Amino acid sequence: MVEEFKGCLALAKYCLDTLGVGEDVTYRLSKWDPNNKEKYIGDEAVWEETQGHIRRVLTELEIPFYEEEGEAAFYGPKVDIQAKNVYGKEDTMITIQWDAVLAEQFDMYYIDQNGDKVRPYIIHRTSMGCYERTLAWLIEKYEGKFPTWLCPEQVRVLPISEKYADYAAKVEAELKNNGILVTTDHRSEKIGFKIREARLAKVPYMLVVGQKEEEEGVVSVRSRFAGDEGTKALDVFIDQICKEIRTKEIRKVVVQEEQK
Repeated sequence: MVEEFKGCLALAKYCLDTLGVGEDVTYRLSKWDPNNKEKYIGDEAVWEETQGHIRRVLTELEIPFYEEEGEAAFYGPKVDIQAKNVYGKEDTMITIQWDAVLAEQFDMYYIDQNGDKVRPYIIHRTSMGCYERTLAWLIEKYEGKFPTWLCPEQVRVLPISEKYADYAAKVEAELKNNGILVTTDHRSEKIGFKIREARLAKVPYMLVVGQKEEEEGVVSVRSRFAGDEGTKALDVFIDQICKEIRTKEIRKVVVQEEQK
């Protein structure tokens, strides 16, 4: 049970780190209130034992935590992973609960290797928390500027004029063949306008294509991370963005404010 609980915590921590919010949370060991025993079921000895196990798991995983009485579920202690929203209110994003009593309450059992009936322990857990709450959390944190691997539109191809529509379509097709979420802006607008529109839409990468790019089989890369990244061979760009998506990299914004 201890090892399984440790695995549940490690999984939650992995998901948080992958989403880029691992440093935004605090861990709380939510305990029962021994001075208000009518709120809970189970023996005092069981409560103290299970709380001790959770405390040891958090310590072994080197996770900083604090303890709070009266926040446990009525059937067992738990780890609540807390985060503050944009209003400063603390929400519980993920909870992992140690349930040592409900199996008896519901007369649950399993048959072990010896053919005997055995009461199970139960873990109530999630690895990401409520789906809608997690999405709201990520929208608030990133303000729509999601890591590339989370974006619904990862690349926008921007042909300088209609003359380069065929090359833009070729670039788009190659990106799609590699599983990249891409669109092309075919509007008859100036390239500066298209770039601004893509920036406002918070698209991670813009690929500008014109005569030079078509002749050389390259793309001019602009990103919301580093601004103008220069000209790259299409296969080089594809290798780079595919690695970024595959490894779920979270690139930091390093571009300076553009001169007017």
